[in-house]
Amino acid sequence: MPTDWLSNSSAVLGRVVLAAMAALSAMAQPARVRRMRQIILLIVIVWMLLSLTQLLWALVPNAVSTNAVPANVINPLSASSSRAIVAPVDIDRMVAWHLFGEVGATAQAVIEAATEAEADSREGIEEGARQTALQLKLRGIVASTEDGLGYAIIENANQQAIYAVEDKLPVRGNVLLAKVMPRQVVLDNGGTYELLVLFEESALGTAEPRSARSAPAPAVGENIDKRGDDQATRLAQSYRQRLYQNPQSLAEVVNVSAVRENGELLGYRVSPGKDQIQFEQLGFKMGDVVTSVNGVSLDNPTNTMVLFNDMRTAQEAVFELQRDGQATTLSVNLDNGGAQ
Repeated sequence: MPTDWLSNSSAVLGRVVLAAMAALSAMAQPARVRRMRQIILLIVIVWMLLSLTQLLWALVPNAVSTNAVPANVINPLSASSSRAIVAPVDIDRMVAWHLFGEVGATAQAVIEAATEAEADSREGIEEGARQTALQLKLRGIVASTEDGLGYAIIENANQQAIYAVEDKLPVRGNVLLAKVMPRQVVLDNGGTYELLVLFEESALGTAEPRSARSAPAPAVGENIDKRGDDQATRLAQSYRQRLYQNPQSLAEVVNVSAVRENGELLGYRVSPGKDQIQFEQLGFKMGDVVTSVNGVSLDNPTNTMVLFNDMRTAQEAVFELQRDGQATTLSVNLDNGGAQ
């Protein structure tokens, strides 16, 4: 029995060895080697195509499924609870809160703050300021308050005008009237503060008497009375209102220039501005020289401030003129002068 098993095993082993040798000899043939190479190359190509296809599908986004599974809400909000939260809004109560401030209160506060800031900016600017070298003369202080506001009568090149704080003066450069004080004013000359002192120490509350002149008095002319003319009264009131509210606006209706005789001030020549008809309706003519108003002589510049203060409450204005070499009187009504 063992002998038969050994002989059968030897026979099988011999057949396997012969088959392997036959396969090796067949593979050693060139034709079969090429065939094997082609098969292996084909398998590699197929594998690469499959890998490339999988890569492309991985890059392309998946289509959104229409059968998406609904999310599981853990703590849903019920309709009853939402109705309990909502409450009516009281609009009137919210308006009463004034979240953005009361209407008009902010604007008023800004105006007051700006006024205080301007007053503070003028505080003490006269300290250390030197006398100005500009060819200007301070002829009168029309008004002066504690915050430095007011008007000043300043003469330049024999031309006098009334200037308010922040007005530009008629000289070269950027020169402004910065502050008005009782006996002097402060000028802002390109950022440098300079003083312009009143030209003389005479009392400003009393009118100076008329200067004595060597020239003969002019002949007596006519007496023009416009006090009963309502149109002339309205024009006179309008001019006076401009004088105290916006003095510079008077240049639109009347031009004023100083007139000197023998080196001394005689008065002021008046001529019409843009509206000559109104100028004549008031009773004036071109070339009239006003020498006094309500008995206040204009031959002394210090009297201008006295006249300015008197005209606030005057009921009428009586102008003494020189017209064509003759003394003429023109009277106009200033009804309700105190209210103006």
